[in-house]
Amino acid sequence: MELTKKHLALVVAAGKVRGPAHDCEYYPCHFEGQDCTWCFCPFYPCGDPQTGGEWLKGRIWSCSNCNWIHRPEVAHEVLKEILQLVKAHSDINKSRKKLLEIYSRVKAKHPLH
Repeated sequence: MELTKKHLALVVAAGKVRGPAHDCEYYPCHFEGQDCTWCFCPFYPCGDPQTGGEWLKGRIWSCSNCNWIHRPEVAHEVLKEILQLVKAHSDINKSRKKLLEIYSRVKAKHPLH
């Protein structure tokens, strides 16, 4: 969770989507052409099995089968929503409920499948 919080702060500071990270040794970890802005998902753990994610041993949420956050249109929409949230709340990492509301809105706009 700590890496997710740090990554979220870096993305917010950059204020733009990254696109594919061809220089990353793990690229593509999900699919060719993926957007790597959310390498560490801001919704982790979302707990939504519709993403392809699953609980491992009932304790660890695995996102390895989730491609949704890496779709370019989703990455852009999530960033747009998060930047709006940051304007209203100084510490986004204390806004878990708000982040999950963003997840729901973006998921409705850009369905998982």
